[in-house]
Amino acid sequence: RTYYYVSIEVEPKRQRLAKAETELAAATASKEAAEAKLKAVTEKVAALEAALQAAVDKQAALNEQVAKCEVQLGNADKLIGGLGGEAKAWEETVKDLSEQLHASQQAGTCPSDPVGRARCALDLLDQSHRPDLATAALCDDGARIHIKVDKAAIDRQVTDLQRRHGKMADPDKSEANDMLVGTFAQLDNDGNVLEGGITSDSTISVEFVEDKKAKKALVGLEAGSTVDVDPHKVNRGHDDLGRMLGISHDQVHDLQGNFRFTVKEAKRLEPHEINQSLFDKIYGEGVVTDEKAFRERVAEDLDGHFDRDAEWVFRRRFVVDLLEKIDVKLPDAFLKRWIALTNEKPLTPEQLEEEYPGYAESLRWQILQQTVAQAIDLKVDANELEAEAKRQVGAQYAQYGMPMDEETLGNVAKNVLNDENERRRIADVLVERKVVDDLKTRVKISEKLVSFDEFGKLADEVR
Repeated sequence: RTYYYVSIEVEPKRQRLAKAETELAAATASKEAAEAKLKAVTEKVAALEAALQAAVDKQAALNEQVAKCEVQLGNADKLIGGLGGEAKAWEETVKDLSEQLHASQQAGTCPSDPVGRARCALDLLDQSHRPDLATAALCDDGARIHIKVDKAAIDRQVTDLQRRHGKMADPDKSEANDMLVGTFAQLDNDGNVLEGGITSDSTISVEFVEDKKAKKALVGLEAGSTVDVDPHKVNRGHDDLGRMLGISHDQVHDLQGNFRFTVKEAKRLEPHEINQSLFDKIYGEGVVTDEKAFRERVAEDLDGHFDRDAEWVFRRRFVVDLLEKIDVKLPDAFLKRWIALTNEKPLTPEQLEEEYPGYAESLRWQILQQTVAQAIDLKVDANELEAEAKRQVGAQYAQYGMPMDEETLGNVAKNVLNDENERRRIADVLVERKVVDDLKTRVKISEKLVSFDEFGKLADEVR
């Protein structure tokens, strides 16, 4: 759901929470000093416990990784030993890998532990399947899309900003864009409330109900009104329905029959007027002073958003096309048997054949990335990691209308990078970006102007 709809659901709860917090503050004022001291001690203990647990978890994870890698290496030996004719074809490769691993360990460039040996072996194995980057120049020309920022796009964005900064109202009767707050109660086959059935306090966003008959039944309702609905027709998919009724995904699939919805209240978001107050809320006080400048600024922002979206689509399409043109050979038969032997869950031959193309494509892309990275001596430093973390965090908060000052942004970015998985993910993003930037120089890129609707269709093709 968008920020707008989340705000609608949260607003009444926020009001009740504010009242409760006021009462609680008055009742607990005399205990604040003692609680502050207790809190300081508790935080110190919690910090020590967290540090200890983190160390224990990390050690456990390392032990598990080492054990798993030892099992996989053992399986590899069994696999190669039992492949018959195929094993002979791989015998020289395995011998060569072993010699290279030994030489690398002697030189101190490859660790001796099982995890390090496995990683080193995979890197060495990739050397025999490196693609020729010169063939990238033989690929067809790529097309870089630019999206038109036309009047319709600007109007849509202005309307969205008005709604995002609007205020909540309590209409007497619901209309087509309102939200209904109430209670769902499951009905039996005779249309009566089912004893012991599913009940849930929830909401219905009338605006997003696509079924015309169901939507019509939700218009004109007031507090105390009841309406029988098919729950599958008043939500935005299975996940949304599960949250709406407070049930699991499996229950959603088996759910049949109607529910009675009793309205408690209707909520309406009244769009903000296009005035100085709106300009100041979005861009800061006095930065924009009239509607013409406001629309120009909106167009400028849209152009930036569209360009980033277009670049994402281009890179996705570019990689797919490039892998089709560059012949990255893989030992498919060997890899299929390896997957079948080492996969955590058993795979049927049919499942393996279905899933292997995706696995192979991912592996080809990884090999191509490694080839480019070695060719250009690609590196990612700490400053680049921090800058990318800031960019991602800032973008996430900005989409909800929550800009951050530089100091706060820097602190949040550092916390993100302290998470090893997040740090690795951001590093992967930077590596992929640099790899694609290099590959783009090896082909001729043309420009293509499209409408926003046309872009939507192109984006769907690469999701």
